Amino acid sequence: MRNLLYPAAVMAALALSSPAGAADAPADGAADFGRLFTNTCLAAFGDARKVEQFMETNGLAPLPAGSAQSFLLGKAGKAWAISLGSGNYAVAQTDDGVCAVFARQAQPDALVAEFQRLLNSVPAPLQVTEVKTSGPNREGTHTRSWGVNAPDAPSGVLFTLTTSNDPSMPLQAMASMASVSTSEFIPVATPKQR
Repeated sequence: MRNLLYPAAVMAALALSSPAGAADAPADGAADFGRLFTNTCLAAFGDARKVEQFMETNGLAPLPAGSAQSFLLGKAGKAWAISLGSGNYAVAQTDDGVCAVFARQAQPDALVAEFQRLLNSVPAPLQVTEVKTSGPNREGTHTRSWGVNAPDAPSGVLFTLTTSNDPSMPLQAMASMASVSTSEFIPVATPKQR
């Protein structure tokens, strides 16, 4: 039970430190993506019912099972399509606790900046570490992951952001979060200074 409290404490601190409509956030698709991620995945972490409640409050029904699988990748759960002023998005919540937000179109640099703004708001003593990822990294597509945890905690939260600048891709961005063991947080090597 104690191990389950660590990710919950991480998310509670992060949610309190990053209001959904932060004044310094860019007023574009990256900000909409960030707010959607904050208001769904971040706000509901550890309680999938909260994602459903958010969707119900906003009059959004889950996608049919066949369409939802495009976002659930074979896992059990639910997904919703959302249109905002800046574009088309989807939110997926798997039954095993992974939450993700997808964007049909995205500006990768703006999304990375928005995600880093969110992670820079993590209060002490929580720590953020960029970690190695197994996601796709090839020309035009890039995946970055960050681990957030309390010092010496056995578990934490893994944030992953995948972006693509390829206009032929059906989705150009995906951000997800999941509770994982901190032993999986293998830091990205920092280049040596000359």
